[in-house]
Amino acid sequence: MRKPDQSPEIPELSAIADDCWFADFASGSGPMAVRALMSAHVEINAEAAERAALVNAVAAEIALSDIASTFGSPEIAAVADSSAVSTADPVYPAALAHLGFSSAVRPWRSHLGGVSARKVKRLCEPGVDARLFRFEPGAAIPKHDHAGDELTLVLSGGFADENGIYHRGDVSTGRAGEPHQPMGLPGEPCICFAVSVGGYRFRNPLMALAARWLS
Repeated sequence: MRKPDQSPEIPELSAIADDCWFADFASGSGPMAVRALMSAHVEINAEAAERAALVNAVAAEIALSDIASTFGSPEIAAVADSSAVSTADPVYPAALAHLGFSSAVRPWRSHLGGVSARKVKRLCEPGVDARLFRFEPGAAIPKHDHAGDELTLVLSGGFADENGIYHRGDVSTGRAGEPHQPMGLPGEPCICFAVSVGGYRFRNPLMALAARWLS
């Protein structure tokens, strides 16, 4: 797929999720896919871990190491104390490896000009889409927005869009009606985990095929 017409002026800094997501994470509320993403975010981003600890202290005086005890899902509760496997996979942190994410699965197949996607069915639920993306350097998804919020966690490599530059451990937060066009950065391919609350809405009517690919 074509690259963005023009490189936007974008900042390069550590990007973490908004406080509302940390509050939901600490209380164990919200979709399972979001809780899995936030658990991985805290595991591989030091700033996110500090923010989670602060939110916990303010909200419930819960130590970061005890976050899992607040979760309603046994699947997610188990990942917080899975540090023994945190280095077993070069891409996926323990929070995701515990749920079956692995670099040893079938090879990626390119779909949209250097962009591949895999739906994570076990984390999907009505109104919530969980998906892995892989961007080759310079490859981009067509410009789109969302019907609801979207969180994207970078697991390897990096990507840029109109809002920033993101590397491993960073989270890009998208909101309904805010268009963006993620593009893989130079170097290694970018692998990221995206959770979307609501569907993808492409700006170009000709992108109906892409919409079906993401459905």
